[in-house]
Amino acid sequence: MYELTHRQAQNIVDKMMKDIPYNINIMDKAGIIIGSGNKKRIGTLHPGAVAAIKQKKIVEIKKDENFVKKGINLPIELNGFIVGVIGISGEVKETSPFGKLVKSAVILLIEQSVALEKENLEKNLKQKFFNLITESGTAYTKELMDQALTYGIQLNKPCQIVYAEFSTEIAEGTIKNFPFFKTSNHSLCMVIQEPNKVETLQKQIRNNFPDTFISISKINDKISDGFSQTKSAMRVLKGVFFNKKVISYAECEFIAGLSELQRNDAKVEHLAHLLEKNDELIKTLQVYLNCNLNINETASQLIIHRNTLNYRLNRIYKMTGKNPKNILELVELIFMLINRIK
Repeated sequence: MYELTHRQAQNIVDKMMKDIPYNINIMDKAGIIIGSGNKKRIGTLHPGAVAAIKQKKIVEIKKDENFVKKGINLPIELNGFIVGVIGISGEVKETSPFGKLVKSAVILLIEQSVALEKENLEKNLKQKFFNLITESGTAYTKELMDQALTYGIQLNKPCQIVYAEFSTEIAEGTIKNFPFFKTSNHSLCMVIQEPNKVETLQKQIRNNFPDTFISISKINDKISDGFSQTKSAMRVLKGVFFNKKVISYAECEFIAGLSELQRNDAKVEHLAHLLEKNDELIKTLQVYLNCNLNINETASQLIIHRNTLNYRLNRIYKMTGKNPKNILELVELIFMLINRIK
């Protein structure tokens, strides 16, 4: 049975008393005042409410008595149960017309609150399920497989994961026709088990959100493997490339795998910290890599003189101790670019 809280009751009272010129009390299912225009009465027993609960009908009090003020008391019924009572203080003839109006408004607000609680519960269950299936050690039990079916996923069937990071906060209805999970307010993880549907999903996202970063896993038996691959690929995408929006794990598997081994390496973290706030040098390094270390092409892409480019590359060398023109040291700088992305 639903239970009114003090906070809900007081919010309702505050809203209703802006339009109704009488004091309003809301009592719980035991007749205790939990919301009132007169804050001193909160926590006290309301005899009129007790009578309304006991009799299961409207109780009118036509004159003030000890501990009882005249007014009208209406039981709040939800799904066949009395969850509380609304009391409006004042002359019965004057307060009666407001009784049904206030009661209807209160029931509507309660129903909205119940619906919101149900929605939040479902979101929490979905999030717990997602956390389970993205943990590498999770076994696919029958219970988990049955739960997966409610989200349109067959855990005994291979899948691909599409992970997307959006530039703005995303709503629940952002993705249609594909099982999805919110990993943050700006990111989604989608599970694809139908052949040739990855491109369809990718187009759907790109058409509606052109600035979105997308990474795509290989086909795997376990969702956790695919999710891990997309996260690694996303770090490569955002770390190494300056104008690319989509990447598949298959095209960066080697460097993504090596970078994962370097993720907690203190030396790599130190390098990342050295260039952390220097966007100009980071972009210069990214373009240099994407131009296959071609000085002329890199300078052209950056719209700078080649002497300026060489000056920037030397600055990177001085700041990090790693020479971008030395292939072995450049590899360390690549790991730095990737692992600065969290």
